[in-house]
Parts: sequence; structure tokens; C-alpha cells
Amino acid sequence: MSGRHRSRSLSWRLPVGAGVLAALGLVALVWLTGTTPGGGQVSAADRLALSAPQSSASLSGVPVPDSTTPSRPTPSSATQTTPSTSVPGTSAASPKPTTKQPVAKTKPKPPPAATKTLSAGKACSSTLAGAQPGAAQVGNHILTKFKVSSVGGRAGRGGASDHPTGLALDFMVDTATGNALAAYVLAHQSEFGVTYVIWRQRINMGSGWEPMEDRGSPTANHFDHVHVSFKAGAKVSVTC
Repeated sequence: MSGRHRSRSLSWRLPVGAGVLAALGLVALVWLTGTTPGGGQVSAADRLALSAPQSSASLSGVPVPDSTTPSRPTPSSATQTTPSTSVPGTSAASPKPTTKQPVAKTKPKPPPAATKTLSAGKACSSTLAGAQPGAAQVGNHILTKFKVSSVGGRAGRGGASDHPTGLALDFMVDTATGNALAAYVLAHQSEFGVTYVIWRQRINMGSGWEPMEDRGSPTANHFDHVHVSFKAGAKVSVTC
């Protein structure tokens, strides 16, 4: 039995070996002569192809990529742009805080001091042109307020006026001074114990000016002096 098995294995190995040798001889013939058995020419590239060992990929039928196909370039990290993270509508630089200019504070003006009707100081003298003490004190106080050229009182007076009793004074003044003096006395009528004022042919008892009759001369009509009459026994408190 062993002899038969050995004869069979030799029977197929011999033809295969002979075929391999024939193929190798054919390849060598083509390589050396450059011709195929049919007479065709074999190029050098075909020779290299026949002699070069085939890769497993080509033998298995998997297509080999063409080496001439340009590869897709990878983006360079240097050319990549990073998207801006700034918020729309805002500038890159932070705005500088505005400095408020100091506002100059103006000190409120103090309210005007109340006009003092009576001058501060010592009590006025109770002696003036023969007038009673209260009338004399008011007369001296008025002299500290206004420019009066002279004062007429009790001396040389007669008739029904208040002068003979020492309850009237005449202040010789110009028109502007007379207007201011008459207004001042009437403003303090109760304080000064005044009964009435005569100025420029008018009389005022505290309720307004009333015209008087014409007495024939500027002095008689009181155009050059202000006449002030006082209450008897009036208590006044004025300073000079």
C-alpha cells in the first residue's frame, strides 16, 4: 500500500515542477530577448513589472491608490482665524470713565437785613426847641436819620397850633428829604406818638393825604418844612 501512495504523489509533482520550470524559462527568455513568444516587444516597464514582486494588495484585487493624485492640503494652524469673542456694539478698548467737572457752588445770598426803624444806641435827648420830652426825643431821633437844615419848635409861636404847647416840630428840608421824612414818620406814627403830619399843603392823620386851603405863602403852605404834631404825654422809646 505504501508503494502505491508514493507513486501517486510523484505522478502529480512531476508535471507541476515541469510547468514551473517552463514558466521560469519563459520569463527569463522574455527578459533577455525583450520579445514575447508571439514576437511582440516587451518594454522595460513591463520587464520591471514582470520581475518586481507583486504586493499583496494588487494580488488580492484591491485597487492601489494612484500616487499622482494630489493629497488634500491640511489647513495650517497659522492661517486659521479664531472667531472674535467681542460683543457686537462694543469697542475693543474699554471706555474711560468720564470725570465730572466740579460744579462751583454759589453761596446763597443772605436775605437783606430788615431795615431798622430806630437807630441802635443810647436814648435820645428829651430837649429840643422847647418841645415836650416825648416830642423832643422823637425830633432828635429824626435828626439822626435825615439831613435837616433847622428845627422849629415852641419859641415865637402863638395861635391855635400845637407849637405853643410844645407838641409840634417843624423840620426845614428840601423836597426830596421832606418826602422821605414825612413817609418815615407816618410809618412809625404809633411808636412816635404822632397825631398828624403836614407837608406841601396836605395833611395826613394816618389815613392818607388830604389837601389843605391855601395860606398864601410857601412857608405857610408847608412847602419848605414838614410839620409834625404829637400827643400830649405820649411815652416813646427811641435811640440816637
